[in-house]
Order: sequence, then C-alpha cells, then structure tokens
Amino acid sequence: MAFSTPCLPRTNIQRLLLQLCALLCCLPLWAGGIALESYHGVEQDGRLSIDARFLVSLDAMHENALLSGVPLTFAVEFTLTKPRWYWAWRRVADWFDPTARIEYRLSYHGLTRSYRVGVGTLYRSYDTLDGALRSLGVVRDWMVAERGSVTKKLDSRFAGHLTMRLDTDKLPKPLQLGLLGDAEWKLNSEQTTVEFEEAQ
Repeated sequence: MAFSTPCLPRTNIQRLLLQLCALLCCLPLWAGGIALESYHGVEQDGRLSIDARFLVSLDAMHENALLSGVPLTFAVEFTLTKPRWYWAWRRVADWFDPTARIEYRLSYHGLTRSYRVGVGTLYRSYDTLDGALRSLGVVRDWMVAERGSVTKKLDSRFAGHLTMRLDTDKLPKPLQLGLLGDAEWKLNSEQTTVEFEEAQ
C-alpha cells in the first residue's frame, strides 16, 4: 500500500507564509495597544518642544466599555533625564518638575452616535472611532521644558523619556476596584528616549 502526500507549488507556500506573517503582525493591533510612530525634539530660543504621533488601538473590552459610557483618559508623559544635574538643581531651586503631561479624554455619546476627544477644555467630535483614535495621539509643538538662564551659555544636550498610556486612575471608582491587578486593562507604549536638536 502506497501513501502519497500532496505537494503545494513553491509559490503557494510562499504566499501562505506571507499571509501568516501579515496575520501575526496584525495581532497586536487586534489586541489593543499604543505604539509611537514618529517623534522629533526641537530646542528653539531656550524652549524644548516635541512633535509626536502615537498609534492607539482598542480591543473589544476597551471598546465595549467606551460604548457603555465609560470615558477613557490617555496621558502623554515626558520626563527630562539629561542633563541630570540641571533638573536636580532646578527642582531644589524653584520646585521645578522634570515631568510634563498632556491628558486626552475619549468618550462616546449615544444620542449623537459620535466620539469626542478632549484636551483641556477643547473638544472635537468624530463620526467614527478610527477618526477619534487617529487624533488621540497627535502632539504638536508641545513645550516640555525650558533651558533657563543658568544653562544658556553651556553646551548641554537635553534628552528625556516619552510615553503614552491609558490612565486607569481616571476610570470610575467602582471600575477601578474591579480592575485591581487586571493586566488586560493596561494600555501603554514603550518608553522612548527623545533628544533635542537645535532648530534650523
């Protein structure tokens, strides 16, 4: 008795492997997450500012919470780490905080079936969740620190860490208690080091 194994042409095998790779690359997006797509640090007239774009995706659990009326707050945070002597001195001298923060509030309104993204007192509405998520992680000309008079004549390079995360502390209290230790609710980007270049 002879057994035979069907052979696939080489091109079909390559096509299947490519499709599998594409599928695996998409899994993090289906699972929900935050990734830093681009960033640029600029120093101009003693101001340290950042332009950045984060890609935010929600999984079914976060999306269902949003559709049920739970607003989600995302925080973009920058922490100055270099030069260390500078921010240590500023902190002692004038209570300087080496961390800067922007909060984005994402909410859904059932009556209008629209999504809203708020920064401070400014809000903008979107017809789709994709549109709201695209605007969520856009940072433009965000001043995170000033060089200050002490270092104006010193050639010190400045750098720091940039991240974005879902701030679970801003969720409703009953939900916070139910999520204690639940890692699935955490959404955050990897910590990225940003260096500042002098403006041309």
